[in-house]
Amino acid sequence: MPLNPALEGRAYPPVRFVVESERVRRFAEAVGSAGADDGVPPTFATAPEIEAGLARVVADPELGLDFTRVVHGEQEYEWRRPFRVGETLEVRSRIESIRTKGGHGFLTIRTEMLDEDGETVVLARSTLIERGEV
Repeated sequence: MPLNPALEGRAYPPVRFVVESERVRRFAEAVGSAGADDGVPPTFATAPEIEAGLARVVADPELGLDFTRVVHGEQEYEWRRPFRVGETLEVRSRIESIRTKGGHGFLTIRTEMLDEDGETVVLARSTLIERGEV
């Protein structure tokens, strides 16, 4: 079953994500970064992106995504400022585009991470490629 193009533009309910010091410490340790004392590693953006966006979109039964055939095609981050330990983010995800090319499906998910003032901290885009049937 191919990706459902009618879902392009679908927004998912926002998720609150707290940048907890222990979570930052564990993440920094896992990726070999200095840790929370030196700030939040920029790659920490993957944690709220996966929790609020990728996990929910991929699990959407209306999308028709066969995750067993998915490869991660592209990743893009636009940082407006670094994360701050202790801040609460509102993370919003939506399906930015669904395309088919050469029998493969291309799904781009846009995830915005906003601070308590509603200002964007990080904007992420992730493109997943669903390989076509062989």
